[in-house]
Amino acid sequence: MLSGGGARGFAHVGALLALEHMGLRPAAIVGVSMGAVVGATYALNPDWYAALVDMDISGFPAVPDFSVTGVTRRLQSLYQAEKFVSSSWYGWGIGEATYDWGIGVLKRLTLEKALEDGRIPVCITATDLADGKRVAFCEGLAWERVYASSALAGILPPAKIDRHLLVDGGYSDIAPIGLARRLVNGPVIAIDASRNLHGALPTNGMQAMLRGLEICQNEHATLRFSQADLVLQPRLDPPLGTLEFAAKRRAVAAGARMVHREKDVLRRLISDGTSSGSHKGSHKT
Repeated sequence: MLSGGGARGFAHVGALLALEHMGLRPAAIVGVSMGAVVGATYALNPDWYAALVDMDISGFPAVPDFSVTGVTRRLQSLYQAEKFVSSSWYGWGIGEATYDWGIGVLKRLTLEKALEDGRIPVCITATDLADGKRVAFCEGLAWERVYASSALAGILPPAKIDRHLLVDGGYSDIAPIGLARRLVNGPVIAIDASRNLHGALPTNGMQAMLRGLEICQNEHATLRFSQADLVLQPRLDPPLGTLEFAAKRRAVAAGARMVHREKDVLRRLISDGTSSGSHKGSHKT
């Protein structure tokens, strides 16, 4: 199971490549948000690694960084914050202007294939704004479903599929382990790139508010990921922000290192070939 995490989700790319170098391949993938982007590309695109590592990032919007210091940089951040708020109030968000660019990126990654055309089963999840429930897709046009799974509310317009108005899957279920268990008979391994609770302590109210939201998300994630047989977390030091896609190769490398360091644990779990249905361990490497 591949989590969200924005740019941190590129750790999934390095992890999948490292697994292949070990002769290990997932029997199926469940992806959320950035995990849906990586999982669908892995299943549908024969040149998946190059497609993801070289992915066009030119259209990602700039978001305010409230941790910066210095008068000039703080003024720039305040300007970005004003744009962020006004675009969310009068439209769907700051990413609305580059919507067409983003759809083009997803079409190229998934080769405009359907989810059911993958070399392995792949399911992705989104959140329905109408009732707040998780919606899972295991078939249908991949780019459309992937967009729905990764549409951050307040930044990107929601996706309209059937009768649903859909946004990022992480809002309703950051770790759909139960869905993964329905796809495979063996152990479920989850890669959690969603958490980013590191760095300096807050020095102002905005930073404190954002840290509070991170803490809330982390506690929710701990409960959800505990249902996996093994949870792997890439170590990114210094931390990588959700939209810091320019540093995506650093996340790729962190994912590869994570798998390499836990290769013995992975081999033992996979060779055993059974799932206990409960958490076996959490490894942060």
